[in-house]
Amino acid sequence: MRRNESLFEARKAAGITMQEMADELGISRQTYKKIEENPAIATVLQARRICAVLSRSYESIFFGRNASLTNVK
Repeated sequence: MRRNESLFEARKAAGITMQEMADELGISRQTYKKIEENPAIATVLQARRICAVLSRSYESIFFGRNASLTNVK
């Protein structure tokens, strides 16, 4: 499956492994991998924690680097 490049790139840039992110979220590495492949399956709490760990905004992680909520239809 194709992963969400923004989420993947942000995690890699932060120097965090999939296992470390999974541990931060309290989930298995396999479950985190599924979130990275399809961020729509992340719960709101998981999405907020991912953004906090990566020090990134929700929009930059889940909608792409230059996305704006005004562009979402």
